[in-house]
Amino acid sequence: MGQAPTTLAGLLRERVQESPQKLAILFGERRVTYADLDRQAERVASGLLRLGVKRGDGVALLLPNCPEFLFAVFAAAKIGAVFVPINTAFTPAEARYVLDQSGASVLLTSQPFLPLVELIRDGMARLRHVVSLGSDMAPGVVSWEEFCLGPLVALGEGTVQPHDLASITYTSGTTDRPKGVMLTQFAYAFAPQKRARALGWNETDRAMVVMPLFHVNALCHMVTALFSVGGSILLCERFSASGFWDEVREYRVTTSSLMRTIPQILLKLPERPQDAATPLRLVVALLSPEDHLCFEERFNLTAIPSYSLTEDILSVLGPLDKAKRKLGSCGLPIAPEVHRLRIVDDSGRDCPAGALGEIVKQSPAVMKGYYKDPAATAEALKDGWLYTGDLGYLDEDGFLFFVDRKKDMIKRGDENISAAEVEGVLNSHPLIAEAAVVGVPDPIRQEEVKACIVLKHSATGEGLPPEVVWAFCKERLAPFKVPRYLEYRKELPKTPSAKIQKNLLHDKPADGVLFDRLLRECS
Repeated sequence: MGQAPTTLAGLLRERVQESPQKLAILFGERRVTYADLDRQAERVASGLLRLGVKRGDGVALLLPNCPEFLFAVFAAAKIGAVFVPINTAFTPAEARYVLDQSGASVLLTSQPFLPLVELIRDGMARLRHVVSLGSDMAPGVVSWEEFCLGPLVALGEGTVQPHDLASITYTSGTTDRPKGVMLTQFAYAFAPQKRARALGWNETDRAMVVMPLFHVNALCHMVTALFSVGGSILLCERFSASGFWDEVREYRVTTSSLMRTIPQILLKLPERPQDAATPLRLVVALLSPEDHLCFEERFNLTAIPSYSLTEDILSVLGPLDKAKRKLGSCGLPIAPEVHRLRIVDDSGRDCPAGALGEIVKQSPAVMKGYYKDPAATAEALKDGWLYTGDLGYLDEDGFLFFVDRKKDMIKRGDENISAAEVEGVLNSHPLIAEAAVVGVPDPIRQEEVKACIVLKHSATGEGLPPEVVWAFCKERLAPFKVPRYLEYRKELPKTPSAKIQKNLLHDKPADGVLFDRLLRECS
């Protein structure tokens, strides 16, 4: 093996040269080798060029988990275009914002999302073409088959450089609008391979991918990581608790990356005698120390904690050697020769071991910045360091312990939710005088969204029933952002400077009236 690839296209090229007939993707009844993946990516790349896509142009992906998502990613990489993954749970307003802000000229989607596309397409001058999977096309939409049928075009892969922009991935962060994280070709080639090597993955491994590909966890930490060492992926449309272990056995899955919600759900399944008899040997999951040991013992595997961000996809990982690990810790930086962690106080000074502060990172995989947002970029990137907005500490051995988020952000399962965005929707209701949104602990999803509102004419919800508030939110927010808990208050606690004291909103006050959306929906 020669020099390590420095671009996504180079990573795929290496696989095709070394093992073209090796199985890369299993998806339902479909089987895709590395040679097939390369050929399909060339078809999509040629289609993009025929549509006039140039180097640096945005190509939006509003697709479910499917091989075509990956064909499009590598196609964009081959011609130096920038892929823009869109969360499939986004409402029309959210999807429109991402398309507008990214300036994508082409949208690749599938038939179930065409009604949404029709709602938002008018007036979007930059979006010139929509290509869709499926058999029933809407007016002005090109079918995927037609898009890929034209003649191949010279791609000019050699002109794509490691420092070129590869993707803009939108993350909610702390503002009322998603921010576009700009990641380079080198980040996608470097970070996943380092992660794969640190986890001991190789060409014999097969990973089950159950997270959505529009998240870096699935695309970078699983798919690209496995491809970087010549492994295979079992790509699933979505996570299925009832079918998870059967699929692990049927497809001989050896590894996976499971976000917090999934291990918790699997632990809640009824115990079976065959629980410990599977080929699954290694999963990446951040669990409480008690659940960590329980998960490993019940399913006879090794669980590795991890910490990474969309803004820096080079991971912190727990050691493979169980004798060297520290339960409750996220682990140590991989590639420590170029990957550094610090804990700093509010003045930017280094904190001693064990002292709580903000986690700051430095690595070759750190984002270029937030797209068209210099103020947010300047706040996050300072003197070559990424200020994560997360709170934690390093122990005397350099192990990272994550404690909380400095950002006003709620972590619900696999999604980051901006409290300010939800508050903006609630405050736009004519009968709501004021709203504040916080995250509250949840045993399955880590956190749930709780909204505290003050009505203009009532403190109990008599003038605005909770069902009306939830319906109002559902029209304007993705389902995962809609508050589960709704609390009516006479007033919100505030500091002398009139700032809302959110730390006082987590518990139910004596004068508050609390409603649970799930209980209401199930009753």
